[in-house]
Amino acid sequence: MYGSKYVIRLKLDFSNTVKNFLQSDENEVIITEPLGERCYKELEKYGIRKSKMDLISYRLVKVILPTGETEVLMTNLDESFTISDLAEIYRLRWGVETAFNGIKNHQMLGTFSGYSEQVIKQDIYCNLLFYNLHTISMLDCEQKLQKINERRKKKPSKNKKKENKGYQINRNVGTNTLRMHLWDLFTCKEKDLASILEKMQEIYLQSLEIIKDCDKERKRKMQRLNDRHHTEIGYKRGF
Repeated sequence: MYGSKYVIRLKLDFSNTVKNFLQSDENEVIITEPLGERCYKELEKYGIRKSKMDLISYRLVKVILPTGETEVLMTNLDESFTISDLAEIYRLRWGVETAFNGIKNHQMLGTFSGYSEQVIKQDIYCNLLFYNLHTISMLDCEQKLQKINERRKKKPSKNKKKENKGYQINRNVGTNTLRMHLWDLFTCKEKDLASILEKMQEIYLQSLEIIKDCDKERKRKMQRLNDRHHTEIGYKRGF
């Protein structure tokens, strides 16, 4: 409808088309097939008139992960974008996903201070501003963090059974640190701004956490229905 370009990861059991593609020797294929009944009925809700006689075309590609696993990407980008290009495009989305995770979970975006539309909008924009301030305040730590990782990698502790994947800034600690210094950042004189940021960054670097493997998917915690912050339960019940 809008001519948008997309790259989407599909579940390996998404459809018979995807299953057959996985079992084939092809690394990429152009699929043209009729719309399913569920699909054209959903489109009709958005004012897009389609039927089972209409066709949809898309491109499927296989991407081999460093772990040896195979992922399937669906796109409408043409062959001028190689499989490596598509894999890189999809990889770049991770920063966006991480940002959403920080805003929704660390800052609990769903915990609103009121129920009116105006209050909710204010809370959302405040959360976005807070997240951006937090990210900016951590930027100057990157070089120091890299040096810490290099030093600890060269001299691992005696009790360490295997080499870890390095350290990263703990966002929970960072969030609380920014909350404590937020008023100072907004009210201080310009000459004092650098020293406040430096003090915050010292706390960031003193509270590092080990980068852990994410082999297992974290089991989602169900939230109580009488809380304002609803996650999985809220979605299931239409909140």
